[in-house]
Amino acid sequence: MNFTDTGTLITWQLDDIDIIEPLHNKEDGGSRGGVYLCIPNFEELTPPFSIKHGEYRTTVCDNKLPHQKNLSSPTEHNWGNVDVITDWEEVEEQHSKTLKVTTTIRAISDEAWIRPGFHPYFSITPNSFIDIGATRIDIAALPHDSLQKHAVASVSDEVKITTANYSAWVSCNIAPSSKNLSVVFGVWSDKKYEYVCIEPVIGHQPGPDGLPTPLTLQKDEELVMAFTIRAERVSFAG
Repeated sequence: MNFTDTGTLITWQLDDIDIIEPLHNKEDGGSRGGVYLCIPNFEELTPPFSIKHGEYRTTVCDNKLPHQKNLSSPTEHNWGNVDVITDWEEVEEQHSKTLKVTTTIRAISDEAWIRPGFHPYFSITPNSFIDIGATRIDIAALPHDSLQKHAVASVSDEVKITTANYSAWVSCNIAPSSKNLSVVFGVWSDKKYEYVCIEPVIGHQPGPDGLPTPLTLQKDEELVMAFTIRAERVSFAG
């Protein structure tokens, strides 16, 4: 697996199929594609939760695994200080492949507020769709660059994406588990490119904006998250 110097996975293929849209620069700046984590992930919240994509994505790390980072909040956005350890592994079988990303977040400050997110960008084909519980989403019908929010009944529920080339299942496992934990899958597509982003966002029960509210970690308290993507070639997918 190849990563940028901030630990973003650049590409992920099954045989010759791009499951993950390769990381690329946008014409107007910024980037799209790849797979990365957002810690903290405070989009659309009031200060101090106003860092849209978090510090994790921009903090440099050693490319050897596991990636280790210390994330410190700036003075104007005092969400705390955490250590983060992230390991990536993949298992390849005939006509299928699994990517597992395990992340431990440990509070270093007396308190730390987190709402972590996982951001894989999937390559798509015409007539691709996503199944979240009983809801089927036609990717072609998604509005341009607009986040759609879909809560799931259980934090371990799988989400399935189906294209002409492959099917893939996205799931989360979180420890310690509690009845107040929730996962909301944010889904959005940029019509200038052939991809869709499926973002599990983790926190307490969703607030008025439809996204989970932040978790509070006390000093030395840990949250361990495992994100899994399992992909199969479409002619072999069950």
